[in-house]
This record gives sequence, C-alpha cells and structure tokens, in this order.
Amino acid sequence: MIQTMMSTIGGTVAARRAQHQQQAAMLRRAVGFAIVTSGLAVIVAQALQHALGR
Repeated sequence: MIQTMMSTIGGTVAARRAQHQQQAAMLRRAVGFAIVTSGLAVIVAQALQHALGR
C-alpha cells in the first residue's frame, strides 16, 4: 500500500517535471523565433531604406 502511494507520487512528480521541461523548450523555441524574425525585419527595413535612398 505504501509502495503504491509512493510510486504514484513519484510518477506525478516525474510527469510534472516532464511537462515543465516541455513548456520551457517551447518557450525557448518561441523566443528564438521572435529574435530571428525581428532580425529579419531589421534587415528588410534597412534594405528598403537603401533601395529608396533614405
């Protein structure tokens, strides 16, 4: 009985940890995408300024 309860508690902790790691990975991916996108936007804006001679 006690072993069953402890294994259930351990399982939920492991599941929670895995979920947090997955959320952290998704957050890192989203932040990386935002950084790359903003960098590309800056490059495009500079290219437009250069093309328009401003």
